Amino acid sequence: MLHFDYTHKITHPSLYREMVRIKKERPALKILVSVGEYEVNNGLFRYAAESMHATVQFCSAVLRWTLGNGFDGLVIHRMFSGGPADQDRRGLIVLLQKLWVHFERHGLTLVVVFEPETEVFNQPLLGGKICSYVDYAVVVSHGFRGDVFAEFPSPMRHRAGPQNVTADFETAIQRALASGVPMHKMVVSVSLDGTSYTLDEKSDHKPGSMLLAGRPEGIPGLFTRCPGVLSYFEICRHLVFENWTRVWDAGAECPYAYSDDQWIAYEDPQSLMAKAEYVRNRSLAGVMVWDVSSDDYRGDCGPPNVLVQTIYHEFQNVFKLD
Repeated sequence: MLHFDYTHKITHPSLYREMVRIKKERPALKILVSVGEYEVNNGLFRYAAESMHATVQFCSAVLRWTLGNGFDGLVIHRMFSGGPADQDRRGLIVLLQKLWVHFERHGLTLVVVFEPETEVFNQPLLGGKICSYVDYAVVVSHGFRGDVFAEFPSPMRHRAGPQNVTADFETAIQRALASGVPMHKMVVSVSLDGTSYTLDEKSDHKPGSMLLAGRPEGIPGLFTRCPGVLSYFEICRHLVFENWTRVWDAGAECPYAYSDDQWIAYEDPQSLMAKAEYVRNRSLAGVMVWDVSSDDYRGDCGPPNVLVQTIYHEFQNVFKLD
């Protein structure tokens, strides 16, 4: 997965054409376009689901656009985020059903993303009903963060802590399964970005440590330039070239690193191998990487794209990957 937001549109306006060109070189490549993340909320989908006329117009326009650009399908974010009323939810499911009919007729792939805050998993069998009209359902297992204590964005399973955080990789999957999401359609999303914090006391750097009041986010990275977020290629450079201290947390099955008052929790080859094994051993559909541009793609710290390669090798024999 490559997130193509407004920034990418300005700095890389020809990305659509380049992706299609790559597909000509690699015909087996599938190009899916993601909609609804960040700049578009689920108001777009609710508007399209208000009436059958709006639904038909929306589905026809999306189909023409997808086919016209040479794409292979669509990834829909935030269609079911929050807690829409029952009437809204029924309209959204009808919208998804109509879109599914159009896409299936043309051999296109339709994917829906379930964010951690979705209410779908609180409704018995609702996940299964929604998944009747998609090829895959992506379960987001990351993005958990606090503003008082240093925590992991995606621990493997529940761990006791100051905030008693219950959001974790295993729980996200179990909630999805309990709502009826089929195992053979479930894809679990992992992030290649780390979550960074500024500690209140730089000598107290264990998970659960107090954060600096009023400015809990970590210092922006040189490339990502976003407080509280660092890409893996920025994190690994801290470790290799700036002598940050790396610690493996056995309870979370994730690493964290620190230097002075800066603290980062992130995924590395060891933690991603454990997550990929979890997915493979339970016969789930696979793993989505969010996103590939955050990997060490230049190989500054070792083999290029080491995180993606770790996941790839874990599934290579299962899915007969080239």
